Amino acid sequence: MREMIMRAVSFMTFEPQLQITQINAEFTETLLRLQPESQHLSTVATRQRLIAKYWYNHVIRHYASILLPSLIYTAANSIYLNEPFGYFFVSIFIAGILGYVLMYLFLYRPQYVSIYLPRLETVKETFERKQLDQVEKCRQAQLSNLALTFVIYVFDKTSGMNSLQCNDQTAARLTSLFGVDQGSLKKNLELIYGKKKDLPPRKLTEITNRLEEAATFFESINFPNGAAVLRDWKKKYPFN
Repeated sequence: MREMIMRAVSFMTFEPQLQITQINAEFTETLLRLQPESQHLSTVATRQRLIAKYWYNHVIRHYASILLPSLIYTAANSIYLNEPFGYFFVSIFIAGILGYVLMYLFLYRPQYVSIYLPRLETVKETFERKQLDQVEKCRQAQLSNLALTFVIYVFDKTSGMNSLQCNDQTAARLTSLFGVDQGSLKKNLELIYGKKKDLPPRKLTEITNRLEEAATFFESINFPNGAAVLRDWKKKYPFN
């Protein structure tokens, strides 16, 4: 009995729709359901969908579930007493409008502003942080841009294709392959294929690190010729 009373109170106070677990489930479900329609659907758009769902789904259903028993009782009472149904209907209609205004002012709107919206923002920010963390993990697992360019340079040399050139066309092809910035790839090509330049020690240290990164990759695939090509290129600059 006590549990039934607690459930009734929870329902009347609109608590189930305000639970953060419920909001999180709806946020995830909405985002996944809409992704096939738009691959670039943002968390902001999903947030707007949930706000609309709060007002046009949860609120309307909640109030209708409260008002419907009154309508059923009124209809049954009118039939039983053989009274004009129109009079009772108008009374319920007016009472329904006034009741909604009161519910809006003292329940739906306050809980939306003080509970639902802050929790929705929390869910949205948590989801965005998880996305950023996943991107960062992928970025850390991936070779750096310069190391990737060294890798493709080695494959180009060892295969005998010699197709790489220091121009926008080659940089664009590498961008379509690696999905990284075309401008940075072109600078890498200029470094590898261009004339020798006087580079500051800091830049030489960075290049050394990227060469080691590429060499480690070739070791992992058991391709010693790759490291040999890198050593030959390394003679271009006075590395320590």
